[in-house]
Amino acid sequence: GVVGDFRHPSNNANGHVRDAAGRLVSCEHLTRRITRTEYDGRVTVLADRYAGKRLNSPNDITCAPDGSLWFSDPLFGILSDFEGEKALSELAQGVYRIDGTTGDLTLQLDDLNGPNGLAFSPDGQVLYVIESRARPHRCIWAYDVHGARLSNKRLLVDAGGPGAFDGMAVDVQGNLWCGFGSDGS
Repeated sequence: GVVGDFRHPSNNANGHVRDAAGRLVSCEHLTRRITRTEYDGRVTVLADRYAGKRLNSPNDITCAPDGSLWFSDPLFGILSDFEGEKALSELAQGVYRIDGTTGDLTLQLDDLNGPNGLAFSPDGQVLYVIESRARPHRCIWAYDVHGARLSNKRLLVDAGGPGAFDGMAVDVQGNLWCGFGSDGS
């Protein structure tokens, strides 16, 4: 019945997932990186740069059936000191994949404004990605997954006005569960 800190400082950790081995993997806005908390408490950096440039502010993450980790990297944590630390972006906003075997980081998508929550269908053949800063509509996109490649981008859900989708999960029956909130408009 006692509550305590799991990790301090958390570096404005946001999205979390358990990897294929059950370790906690976190998106850190403040340090602009993806980390894994090992069983002994050590923290391992999995990604903090792409093509020699700093990530923006990793936001949400999911584990694919093949053990790879996919994460969104919007600007949220570098826009102000509220969620991280104000800084200039060195990279386009994107969705990245960390290979589960080699640890190689690859850019998968760079055409979304405010990529946010992401999740795989139960069979791992579809990746859903929230675009939370698109104008005029905020939406959820679906992509067919072919190992480390995506194809067949299609609109799955349109928010249809003010407000934005946030984090997402998919249950074993394939239902999408999403946060939704006002964006101040």
